[in-house]
Amino acid sequence: MMLWLSLSGFILLLLGGIHVYWAFGGKWGASAALPTKAGSQQTLFVPGAAGTMIVACLLFCAAMLLLMQGRLLPVFLGAAFIKWSCWACAAAFMLRTIGDFNYVGLFRKVRTTRFAKFDLYLFTPLCLLLSAAFFAAASLAP
Repeated sequence: MMLWLSLSGFILLLLGGIHVYWAFGGKWGASAALPTKAGSQQTLFVPGAAGTMIVACLLFCAAMLLLMQGRLLPVFLGAAFIKWSCWACAAAFMLRTIGDFNYVGLFRKVRTTRFAKFDLYLFTPLCLLLSAAFFAAASLAP
């Protein structure tokens, strides 16, 4: 269990780092990370630097919560806050796994774009794994 939580925390930290890289203008991986309209290369949205940094901070916070709930980091927040935050993260990643029924998630309609292929084989399974990790962590005794 601790190995799984450690790996999930590391993945969240890595994803946060990638978002910081993108916020400062990095291009690597960005073309595969944004959904595009079917039959074109036009992305559905173009995130700004501030929004990307907010996502990075949320990923870093999620990693810290997961690692604190798993007792892999010193706890400096209330146990109830950490536990309920882990439940919230589990729900958020599960909602991302389910998707919007058009471009992202298990039930997406658009399946032929580059993003859709990455979403099928990487992004959605990763969100399911992270949701399960947060669910398992939230189920631990405080």
